[in-house]
Amino acid sequence: MESHALARILVWSDYVCPYCYFAERELDRIRAQHGQKVRIEYYAFELRPEPVPTLEPRGEYLLTAWSRSVYPMGKRYDMPIRLPSVQPRSSLAFQMCEYARSVDNQHRTHVALFHAFFVDDRNIGELSVLLGIGRDLGLDVAELEHHLTTGTFKAEVDRQRQTGLARQVTGVPALFLEPVEPGAFPASGAIGGNTDWLQRRLAEIA
Repeated sequence: MESHALARILVWSDYVCPYCYFAERELDRIRAQHGQKVRIEYYAFELRPEPVPTLEPRGEYLLTAWSRSVYPMGKRYDMPIRLPSVQPRSSLAFQMCEYARSVDNQHRTHVALFHAFFVDDRNIGELSVLLGIGRDLGLDVAELEHHLTTGTFKAEVDRQRQTGLARQVTGVPALFLEPVEPGAFPASGAIGGNTDWLQRRLAEIA
């Protein structure tokens, strides 16, 4: 299905970042407009990996950011969202998504993880929660549990973060537009949820 892709969009994101959740709406528009000409690839970038402390769920920083920015963006995009009651590590969720990639179910899993955290207020840092999400998606739960408890995909998740750092990613979402065929057009990238530049570049390529 993707053999006719002219460009690929590389997306570094974190499941605990609301702006990454909002970016999915923009990426859906790109899919609808450009179809098979564009391949979207997701990569892990945990904002606060061990031992960096996670944010206080009801701390002043989050309450202010959500009041001033997140909730207004949710209304603008018409996307349901609420401030989660927990701020978990996201490494395990990324490992689940890598397992889903291996069984050709990454995008549905990617979307489900955002929905579970920002809409259903589920702790996506807990194994039992991830297994429940996997069950709802029709994944092999026993296989998923094995991979999550043994850390099969942890090294790959860590490698993706290091690759992001090498690309100067310090915040997410970070998006990069690259040709499928090397040298077909100059690569470009930006950090943030505004994808207007992507639409302009894709229009030029198409």
